[in-house]
Amino acid sequence: MDVTAGYFELHLEEPLSTELTELQGIGPKTEERLQARDIDDQRELLLLIPRKYQRIARHLDGLEMAREHPGYIEAIGRVLHVNDPPSQSRAPTEVVADAQGQHVKLLWFNEPYPGFADQFRSAEWIKFEGEVDWTDQSPSIAHPEQFDALDHRPDRPDPEMALEPVYTSMEGVSDKRLQSAIEQAAERILPRLVDVVPARLRESHDLGTVEEALRTIHVLEPIDDPDEFEAELERARNRLVYEEFYTLQLELTEEYVEERRAAEAPRCTDRKLGRELVRRLPFELTDDQKEVSARLADDLGDRMPMRRLLQGDVGSGKTAVAFAMTAICIGSGHQVAMMAPTDILAQQHYDRALELFEDFDVEIELLTGSLTKSEQREVAERLESGDINFALGTHALFQESVAFESLGFIIVDEQHKFGVEQRDALLAKGRDPHLLAMTATPIPRSLAHTAFGDLDLAVIREKPPGRTPVETYLRRRYSAPDVYEYVRKRVHETGEQAYFVYPLVEPSDEVPNRESAVESAESLANGPLADVRVGILHGQMDDEAKHRTMSQFANGEIDVLCATTVVEVGMDVSNATMMVIESPEVFGLSQLHQLRGRVGRSSADSMCVLLAGRDLTEDARQRLQSFSSTDDGFELAEVDLEIRGPGQFLGIRQSGRAEFRFGDLIRDADLLEDARRDARRQVMGDVAAQSEGGASE
Repeated sequence: MDVTAGYFELHLEEPLSTELTELQGIGPKTEERLQARDIDDQRELLLLIPRKYQRIARHLDGLEMAREHPGYIEAIGRVLHVNDPPSQSRAPTEVVADAQGQHVKLLWFNEPYPGFADQFRSAEWIKFEGEVDWTDQSPSIAHPEQFDALDHRPDRPDPEMALEPVYTSMEGVSDKRLQSAIEQAAERILPRLVDVVPARLRESHDLGTVEEALRTIHVLEPIDDPDEFEAELERARNRLVYEEFYTLQLELTEEYVEERRAAEAPRCTDRKLGRELVRRLPFELTDDQKEVSARLADDLGDRMPMRRLLQGDVGSGKTAVAFAMTAICIGSGHQVAMMAPTDILAQQHYDRALELFEDFDVEIELLTGSLTKSEQREVAERLESGDINFALGTHALFQESVAFESLGFIIVDEQHKFGVEQRDALLAKGRDPHLLAMTATPIPRSLAHTAFGDLDLAVIREKPPGRTPVETYLRRRYSAPDVYEYVRKRVHETGEQAYFVYPLVEPSDEVPNRESAVESAESLANGPLADVRVGILHGQMDDEAKHRTMSQFANGEIDVLCATTVVEVGMDVSNATMMVIESPEVFGLSQLHQLRGRVGRSSADSMCVLLAGRDLTEDARQRLQSFSSTDDGFELAEVDLEIRGPGQFLGIRQSGRAEFRFGDLIRDADLLEDARRDARRQVMGDVAAQSEGGASE
């Protein structure tokens, strides 16, 4: 759904034709030009927000006010002098007018037509409008927007300062015509509007009606004090933003309630196996993990299917919590499926599951596209018969040929790398199964409430004890020899390992001045790191070669692993304490944080070195310095969202829900929180009232 079209609409209390051509001055050609800008009717015209407001200084006093507040001016003056240079001259046509003692120059650098200046010679007065320039300590207006040569003195306008909205220019539609059309549409539509935000909510948040907001925004009523207009405008804007958020959150909450109201999820209430698995973990759960586990276990025991998004920073222990919930579900007689975005991560989860469930009577299998057709078919048959309790894999899990005997619980890891359709395809494999979506990319709360508004949030902020912070250093490319020597010494002296991460697999003419994994691995192995074991890992290798290299690195047979971002997920080698990222400026902050999370997974001192390229911009430098100053993923996520915006932050667009006409997820986070809470109370209250009504009947 397109939010910009669907989450803010002006509702009329009675039918009314709102065609553009019903407005004076809007013919078929102008209508076509407006429609090309997605303005299809008069209501859309009223939702066209000015890009700025310009001060209009009126008449004599206005000239002096314009000196303090540069802007537009309306004035009248007596014509004093007309200079009409020869056509071959580059000098402008100039009219000097006396506006009650203040001489104003009116300039036309391109004479509109021959004899243009004659009208001013025969005139005594001139009425003019335009942007005033005080560069030469006296006012001048180049190409006045409006002017009239008059043989009599017109009525003098009031000496005041006013404001006028300025809209984005449209080819073939003058500002005056657009302003006139908006004023006409407002007169017809605004008095007939139905306000979708209840009065009690408007009062509690100090928001006016939508009619009042639009009157303010389009400056449809006189302004007593232009200096106080900013506060009025902010209140009006907040009114529109709140309605947009409120409407979206109503829809998301209604979806949430509707999906669960008729559902009958598998009741996973036997926690014995889950408690046993937690006892056998090689570490004690943190307080955050315990709290989240208790909440999820309660969800699994409800008839309404769980729909949770579990956020946790790199290394926070989300997988341990997910496996504990898996044990509860399996102990209650249901199957579990865990989907990961890559073969490497799926294999990592599979290996960990085999280790944790080793002494349990649990059948675990891996299903990925790298298996042969016959192997995939065999796994699918065992899933359908119920012989497999826990299936881990990639998108192969939701292919049409796969069916489950009793799918009760689905875990989707790295949720933001999957589309909503893929998640729904896996949900369709069971009868109202529970869902736990996980992400190690901390997502700002405001974004989570929109992109994942159909999911309840659970957050693990606390990291397991015994892990040391990763020291991060920003260095330029010329420091590379020193970095290589440090890594070489540390490998020899401590036996620790290192990742070297590159943006490219091989050199590319399309992306010059970027280091590549294959070329760099060869040059390091034959040069500064010749006496350590160097390996290579990238996405273009076949699965067997990738798994072999990963195993060698995990077993300590490779000291330095040169890789692409394929190591971003699925690599858990506690002896790897060093990471060098080449050309870090090409990565987003969240991806850098994910990469950095591959080290610092033990009590040993760990470090991450960013080797920035030669063409580092000031913006990129500041971004990388921000990254170097903190290892808090949630703090970085807020910075990343502000830099890149919602769509790029997620990597995919979640049904358009991260885009708004008026709202801004960063600036308006508090308004979004208010709107979400109000919408939930509204919908939940309606549901409760319906339930009581049904019971009484």
